[in-house]
Amino acid sequence: MSDALLPYPQDWKQLLNPFASFFTKPQFGNFCQTTTALAVSSHSSISRWARIFAPKHQSSLNDFFSESPWDDAAVHTKLTRITSQRVRDAQIGIIDDTLSHKPYAKKMAHVGWFYDGLTKKKQHGHSIVTSGVRSHELGFVPVDAQLYQKDGLTKNDIACAMIERTQKQFHLPLYAVDSWYSNKQTLGKIRRENAHYVTELKANRNATIGNKKRFVREHERHIAKKQWRTAKIGEATYRFFQTSAYIESLGSVNLVFSQKYFDDDKKWSETFYLITDVLSLVGERVIELFLLRGSIEGFHRESKQQLGLEGYHLRNSRGIERYLFLVLLVYVLLLLMCQNLMRKSLDKKTIGQLREHLKAACYTTLLQNAQHMKLPELQATAKILAVAL
Repeated sequence: MSDALLPYPQDWKQLLNPFASFFTKPQFGNFCQTTTALAVSSHSSISRWARIFAPKHQSSLNDFFSESPWDDAAVHTKLTRITSQRVRDAQIGIIDDTLSHKPYAKKMAHVGWFYDGLTKKKQHGHSIVTSGVRSHELGFVPVDAQLYQKDGLTKNDIACAMIERTQKQFHLPLYAVDSWYSNKQTLGKIRRENAHYVTELKANRNATIGNKKRFVREHERHIAKKQWRTAKIGEATYRFFQTSAYIESLGSVNLVFSQKYFDDDKKWSETFYLITDVLSLVGERVIELFLLRGSIEGFHRESKQQLGLEGYHLRNSRGIERYLFLVLLVYVLLLLMCQNLMRKSLDKKTIGQLREHLKAACYTTLLQNAQHMKLPELQATAKILAVAL
């Protein structure tokens, strides 16, 4: 890496170096180049990434994603171990899925039409199952990201495998998942891994309360106004009704009917039906824990806006899977860089701010070396970087 056009800052190299043993020297050079380009470049084009750091033909980086025989699983396991060692305050596990929009893709593997929770419509793209842990210090820290393939494992199969891998490293006491995963398979896997769950039920899910088996939305009609309790959770006001219930295939659960108050509209939201197998948990705490699940949405948003989760153009399965993993890896390394910075300052930075910090560090390293460069070389370097970054 001594001939790098844009040198790697020392603190970033220290985060990359633990992975060196899993690659040949050329592979590790490509690993460093692609991960750093993901972090600092505003483009998701491999042709542009090939121009910075150690300039090379873009086919070299293309092959690193699609053909190079490095051990994806071993690198992933190493990252998870590093994460578990550095993130000591993991509270709960979170699983969700997101859509990487590919409206014009025709030859990409596994693109299809999937329901998009943001637009409430079916959109064309890749469905990606993600999981991670919630840290008080760092927020959501991703652990797994896997491409859902309609001809392969179901989303619940993928979620169960993710729970098993996560528990081996973190031994979490609780998982928060949305209504898609509130089934016997996924929740049963959580219980078998000696953990508990908090999740949401769909309105048409059957529940038995007081010997009456109905859709949960029908039970709500029998709640008297005076039975609702109000609580302040964070900056918002909620009201809830809590009761015990029985759900076929899950058994006895703690059921909380929850509504959020919207100050601007002066009205209560639609009802959310939350359940947990922790029967003694008070309603406020059930709502509070389920709200932590929302932190995974920040990971999805930041990865799309800052790290190219929406912008990749790789076609084959292997290349796409590796790209998704490297986005996750870069996100984690930026969080660990943030952790290092917080030891010097209490200010916590966003992913966007961390990218700018790393980019500035790259330029600082370059400028420190500029005194040894001739003017034509420096001008040529600046021109290449302007295009690549």
